[in-house]
Amino acid sequence: MLIIGALVLPFFIYALVMYFKFSRSDKSKDEKEQVLAYSSKHALGVFPIGWLILHLYHNFIASIPYDTYRDAMWVLVLLLFTVQGFAINYYKKRMQQSDASQE
Repeated sequence: MLIIGALVLPFFIYALVMYFKFSRSDKSKDEKEQVLAYSSKHALGVFPIGWLILHLYHNFIASIPYDTYRDAMWVLVLLLFTVQGFAINYYKKRMQQSDASQE
């Protein structure tokens, strides 16, 4: 599980930088809220679905040691923020394209 966390970490850092750049940008408040709402909608399911899969694996397939469970939770948190950061980047570009096409 530690290897997966190490592989996700660079994507998490990139997504975190995207989030901070977007939150500090000079876009209108309405546009920021709309992009954040869309990105949060996509990122919201990552943690509960991952936790459910982990819980079902623990109950029906094999017992998971505490260390592995703890590491898996951290990986899920990293994935949650990574998905939100990439979704912000996607919707930000999509909003820019729609603004350019309206002009």
